[in-house]
Amino acid sequence: MIRIKAGVAILGLAGTASAFAADATLTFTGTIIMPTCTVDSTSVSQTIALDTAKTTDFPSVGSTSNAKPFNLKLVSCAANTKVSMTVSGTTDTVQSVLKNTGTAAQVGVQLLTAASSGGVTGSPITLNTASALGTVDATNTMTIPMVAQFYRLGTMTGGSVTAVATVDFAYN
Repeated sequence: MIRIKAGVAILGLAGTASAFAADATLTFTGTIIMPTCTVDSTSVSQTIALDTAKTTDFPSVGSTSNAKPFNLKLVSCAANTKVSMTVSGTTDTVQSVLKNTGTAAQVGVQLLTAASSGGVTGSPITLNTASALGTVDATNTMTIPMVAQFYRLGTMTGGSVTAVATVDFAYN
């Protein structure tokens, strides 16, 4: 009889397992977002005054004058966010020079990325092309030091200089 009870107990367990087996549907929801930053309000709309220069300050084509440092600042970033930037505008005959829409001839505005904030030298920015800026650190901010300067393109004449650029950031 012990054998029969064990067999019945085993059948009972098997029946119990079947009784608890059920079809189930599990739905999982969530959202994955790309990390972003916010452009600081002091950086959103800037006018960089390049002041006044004389045509004689530019001895040859490719000469520059009146370098002015400025910064773009990103805030509220997620740490370790990779940031790239595209500076867009109408180029002149040099890819890093914005076309002058003022009255001066053969001069434009060149943009550079500076090595440090307040620096007046740097690397020319190729307009309308994305460039990697680096990774946001634990401060959750990023400051992009830049420089704007006059750039001689040819035989200059005096007049006003005006150029406009837009900056778009991409996050990864």
